[in-house]
Amino acid sequence: MTVINNFIRLSGNDKKLILNTLLVMVKFRLMLWIMPFSRIQKSLSAVNPIKSNIPVSKLVWAVKMTSHHIPCSTCLTNALTGYSVLSKHGYPSMIKIGVGKSFEGEFEAHAWLEYAGEVVIGESEKEYIPILDLKQ
Repeated sequence: MTVINNFIRLSGNDKKLILNTLLVMVKFRLMLWIMPFSRIQKSLSAVNPIKSNIPVSKLVWAVKMTSHHIPCSTCLTNALTGYSVLSKHGYPSMIKIGVGKSFEGEFEAHAWLEYAGEVVIGESEKEYIPILDLKQ
């Protein structure tokens, strides 16, 4: 009940933002399960920006809040959602996908979102070598 109670306490604008972000995240989660990544990349360029006065920090907050409630949400799901949401509101960002080693020495991959040169979604204590940049 805490999740529902917290949602009810939000302002109308925040509820709308959370619900819209949730729909975008569900879309990307499903796309990652059933589509090749090249098709997902093409869908990123199909965003039509709207005039918005919502700050980046609020949009990032919405992505982080919704990610806790999507089954199998990954760093890539979150980065794609953040990219789409920020792009929709007129903020250019960049998805980075990198590789590295776990603390045990095993191969790992990670995705994160950067805005204005700062990581806003997918912060990590580990260093990853970027192998792919996706931007507007």
